[in-house]
Amino acid sequence: MLEAGSAPGRFNNPFGYEPHPLCQLAAREVVEMVGEHSEWHEELKQGKMFGVLVVEHEGEVGFLAAYSGQIRGYDDIEYFVPPVFDYLQPDGYFKRHEEEISRLSNRIMQLEYNPVRCRLFEEMQKAHHDGLLEIDAYKQVMTEAKRQRDARRSEANADDAELDEALTRESQFMKAELVRLKRKWRNIEDALDEKMAVFDQQIDMLKQQRHQLSESLQTWLFRHFVMLNAKGEQRDLMEIFKFTPVGMPPSGSGECCAPKLLQYAFKNGMKPLCMAEFWWGESPKNVVRQHLDYYPSCRGKCLPILTFMLEGMDVDPDPQLRDTSNDITILYQDLSLVVVYKPEGLLSVPGKYERRSVFSLLLDRGFTPKIVHRLDMDTSGILVVPLTVSAHHGLQRQFFSRTVKKRYVAIVEPMVGISLQEGDHGIIDLPLIPDPYDRPRQMIDYDYGKRSITEWRVVSPQPQGLGDHEVCLSLIPHTGRTHQLRMHCASTEGLASPIKGDTLYGHRAERMYLHAEYLEFQHPMTGERMRFNVPAPFLNNNE
Repeated sequence: MLEAGSAPGRFNNPFGYEPHPLCQLAAREVVEMVGEHSEWHEELKQGKMFGVLVVEHEGEVGFLAAYSGQIRGYDDIEYFVPPVFDYLQPDGYFKRHEEEISRLSNRIMQLEYNPVRCRLFEEMQKAHHDGLLEIDAYKQVMTEAKRQRDARRSEANADDAELDEALTRESQFMKAELVRLKRKWRNIEDALDEKMAVFDQQIDMLKQQRHQLSESLQTWLFRHFVMLNAKGEQRDLMEIFKFTPVGMPPSGSGECCAPKLLQYAFKNGMKPLCMAEFWWGESPKNVVRQHLDYYPSCRGKCLPILTFMLEGMDVDPDPQLRDTSNDITILYQDLSLVVVYKPEGLLSVPGKYERRSVFSLLLDRGFTPKIVHRLDMDTSGILVVPLTVSAHHGLQRQFFSRTVKKRYVAIVEPMVGISLQEGDHGIIDLPLIPDPYDRPRQMIDYDYGKRSITEWRVVSPQPQGLGDHEVCLSLIPHTGRTHQLRMHCASTEGLASPIKGDTLYGHRAERMYLHAEYLEFQHPMTGERMRFNVPAPFLNNNE
């Protein structure tokens, strides 16, 4: 039972919300309950998403709780809603076939690390190395022999046919010897490769069997995740993801908090009122998560599922579909380009829902815009927009060579364990890549991420009107990755202090306090150095 406040008028959109007081009250109870289970804490320290769903049932208001995936290998801990489909039964279909796949993996590993195969592999590497050395050494001998032949020819009479014939035979012999040498080492490697093939053919066959079994088991699993929606309809995950770009559910689909909670509510005749999900544990290094902060559902796994499950309910609109009546301000224009001020809340280019954007507003004014850079929808600031092909190419070259100078100003949330002073500065250098399961979020990836570099400095003097322990920063990006400044501020490997109002990596506020205040570039047609500066509105107004 919950006793606090009235229920919301309609269900909050799980992909962008401010948690309702009833959800906050329910979450506090879950936090208290989890805190009592010290045996979970070592695992939960690594990070786990929990969720609460406030429901009405038989005239009473209460809440359901869930956690994503498993805790200590269990997905059916009392107090939390059960999984949509319990596939972890010890003697069940999934476990039996999973064990079969594990046996294949063990067999593959045994073959890969078989002592005979390992010795053959070492012999192949040595043969390849020795062959290259001998062939290279003989090529050097051939080069010296050719030099000597050329010298003898230059010293001999031009009509000395006997000498020329002898030198030609020597050259042909050495070339033939090189061919024989290459053939010798190729035969040695082929013989070793043939012996290796005995193992590799078995390994390839087992890997193919494992792949087929894994794919079949995954399909079986997704077919048994049969989701309900508010209208009482049913659809399994294979059907739900059929028309997505990939066409298949990502691994772990259906095991997040939100689908579990809604499934249990619909199955038991409960009316969902509002929902929230929060993070427990340390922030992973590659993504931004803070202990006990609320986060929207992931779009990669949950968007198709929840879109189906919420059919028939009155739900708040997706925050990414919100429009704005804000307009652009033209700071400069000529026949080649236009420089505009973009307010926060306005897209730079049209999205898939064809909302208003800088691009569309310039079209409406009769311009022929060609976008060369952009700002996030929630970032305000200066944009240069080329109007001709020549200007577009000229500005592109400048952005690519990083000769365009940009400077942003941001207010960041209070820093944890760090006390920055006026004038403090530094460099953040992190590899960023889109989160494949939660776009448009970015994540840190040292293997595949693209390098992103930001220079930061504490503004001196600090402006008036900042909240307690908030800090105003000057940010200069030396690369132009998506969400670069937002990630560099929020990540624990950066400043560990999200930009105020950043709903993706921090906390909601009246706006995101990030502003592109300065832009400098060379006019692509005249060569003149152009400089534009627009102070941040949130600093001017002391908000």
